[in-house]
Amino acid sequence: MKIGMMNNPQFDLFAEIAWAKENGFEFLDLTLEPPLAQARKVKVRETKSALKDSGLGIIGHTAYYLPLASPYESLRKAALEEMRWGLEVFAELGALQMTVHPDKSILFAIGSKGALQKNLQSLQEIDKLARPLGIQILLENMDRTFNTVEQLQEAFTQIPELSFHLDVGHANLNVERNRTEEFLRAFRGRLAHVHLSDNFGRSEDLHLPLGAGSIAWGKIIPLLKDFGYDGTITLEIFSPERRYLLLSREKLWEIWRG
Repeated sequence: MKIGMMNNPQFDLFAEIAWAKENGFEFLDLTLEPPLAQARKVKVRETKSALKDSGLGIIGHTAYYLPLASPYESLRKAALEEMRWGLEVFAELGALQMTVHPDKSILFAIGSKGALQKNLQSLQEIDKLARPLGIQILLENMDRTFNTVEQLQEAFTQIPELSFHLDVGHANLNVERNRTEEFLRAFRGRLAHVHLSDNFGRSEDLHLPLGAGSIAWGKIIPLLKDFGYDGTITLEIFSPERRYLLLSREKLWEIWRG
């Protein structure tokens, strides 16, 4: 298992790389988002050098709010153009994987089926852009759309090259029980990356430290091991006090090692 952290795009990217290195993380879940880490503004040569010096690997991460299923085709195309920029930057930085978030869109405008099909269309186009660059696209389960086995399976059936990014926090939202186990049963062969953060269920994706919400980590983390996962795990903890990020890593290792 390798444990990584996500850079905060509100902070200087070089400072984030330095902090991750100093605190012993093994990779950076590099999110290219405004205001300070937008793909079009990243100093690619300097960033590549800083990553090399740090010894950190990277996994590409994109903004969750891009309108990939917009009923306005011009906006959907603009979102795809941002994805293209991101892919090119990630390729130059040496990333081999990039996460894409399905768009919740405006369901009352196009309906859930319409949103699903628009997302699938965009995912197919992103995958075509990614393949010549040697980047694997990871599809992340979300909290409203692409949050069931059936919806995810449709994407994997139509786009066989996609891999699965399991977000355990999202699997706890808008459901009666956490869906991590059913996702693992269905997609263990496609699982390529995992995000961990805590919440209290319902609809709020709080990104709390592990143990600060209601997710049963003593069950979830052993489940990952039981299903044979030993890959990259990002602690997606969004707290201004970063001791909670380090404490979450300690908790993860404690449960993982049993």
